[in-house]
Amino acid sequence: MKAWEIGARSGIDGLRMSERAEPQVGAGELLVKVTAAGLNYRDLMVLRGDYGSDLPEDRIALSDGVGVVEAVGQDVSGFKVGDRVTAPHFLNWLEGPYNYGVFGADLGVTADGWLADKIKLPATAAIAVPNGVDDQTAASLAVVAATVWHGMVAFADVQAGELVLAQGTGGVSIFALQLAKALGANFAITSSSDEKLARAKAMGADFTVNYRDRPDWAAALLEQTTGRGADVVVDTLGFPALEETVAATAVNGRIGTLGALSGTPQAQASASQGAIIGKNITIKGLASGSRAMMVAALDVVAGHGICNPVDKEFIFADAPEAFRHLESGAHFGKILIRMD
Repeated sequence: MKAWEIGARSGIDGLRMSERAEPQVGAGELLVKVTAAGLNYRDLMVLRGDYGSDLPEDRIALSDGVGVVEAVGQDVSGFKVGDRVTAPHFLNWLEGPYNYGVFGADLGVTADGWLADKIKLPATAAIAVPNGVDDQTAASLAVVAATVWHGMVAFADVQAGELVLAQGTGGVSIFALQLAKALGANFAITSSSDEKLARAKAMGADFTVNYRDRPDWAAALLEQTTGRGADVVVDTLGFPALEETVAATAVNGRIGTLGALSGTPQAQASASQGAIIGKNITIKGLASGSRAMMVAALDVVAGHGICNPVDKEFIFADAPEAFRHLESGAHFGKILIRMD
């Protein structure tokens, strides 16, 4: 079968196509013919050498995907040939609290990912895709659905009428927008593009701020919300922008921090302790989420007809171009690679 490997982790140019033997299904496993795979920023970090250590060059890329069961191993129940399935990228974080062990089986990082003709999955991690969820949505849910559910619901316990803030218009933020509206919350979003903000507004965003026009975007949000700010923040910017994020957060607000688009994961926090204490803000680091969290999010997706917007689709042979489109930051929502 064909597969894209991460290579020497020298960037996108290190990504390499390979021919390898088709995986053989074992006991407790499913062999899945991949239909489509989705990109996340962390996949780009893997290629750059900024995510994961001591990874083999022949590791197959990508954490998100969907496919059709082609073979079922012994001792597997609940799945049959022809079922559409996806899986959380942390294959062994099924439920319960987080622990370091989840990184031992991380698709596209410490386990072979979706960017291949076929993938082998443990049946315990696999999730049947509901009929009402299309492939483009199912192929781009593993990272964003588990992470956003963890931050917005499991941690922040968002309530109807509260205000959720997300920064930027990538896959996490756009899924957060759709989930927040499905749960009855209000939503604020930032971007440097008026066109992207208009699209977010059309999808239900209640407040929008162009941070290029207003570098003091927190102040702009406070103006629009008559000083209230956001009750829940799905923070994709990280610590270099934390001072601004805290300023945009309401009293008793909850910040789930999961990205570092404003710098690197090693950056130091820019916010003062006094600002955080003064508002009684709770901050939680989010290392994605469990299978149970992804299933809960998928139930809302199916029940509310949520469809992940795909900015652009690429064919399997053009995978490097898909990564370059992700790197450009020009996308709105998700980037998809179709296998056929």
